[in-house]
Amino acid sequence: MNRLTIPAVLILCLCPLLVAQQPRQAASPSTAAQPAPAGQQTADVPPSSAVAERNQAIRSASTLCIHSGSAFITVSTFDRALMKQKNWDQLGLDIIASPNCHADLQIDVDRLIFTHIHTYVLTDMRSDFVLASGRVTAVDGIVASGPMAEQIVKILSVARLPAQAARADRGL
Repeated sequence: MNRLTIPAVLILCLCPLLVAQQPRQAASPSTAAQPAPAGQQTADVPPSSAVAERNQAIRSASTLCIHSGSAFITVSTFDRALMKQKNWDQLGLDIIASPNCHADLQIDVDRLIFTHIHTYVLTDMRSDFVLASGRVTAVDGIVASGPMAEQIVKILSVARLPAQAARADRGL
């Protein structure tokens, strides 16, 4: 009886953890996949409008705050990686280095547990909208901070810099 109880308890305890680790697909809106009946207008916003709003949020920002959710990639490491990018000075963004900062934009960097995948999320703090996100696979946070900073500066350059500088960055 005792030999059967221990595995049963372990299975009951671990089963919710195993289910929680399963990848989930993003739900796609069902109304976008179906054509609208004649005479009705859809409430969907064109994608170009969303891109324009994202670019406007990036253009109007003047301060940036960095948060790290992992000990493998520190705020100071990522800060230095951003400032080493060639177009960083032209962007005109100031980095606020306080733990409870009230900046216009926030970058959350993290590393997935038991992997070499480092992620970032760029958020507009005024509207709480995610402006961009991405991931880099690297051995540690120091190595990952360079490519992540490069991706973020490219995203910011497209919105903030004139068209000539943005086109020059796309070739990197």
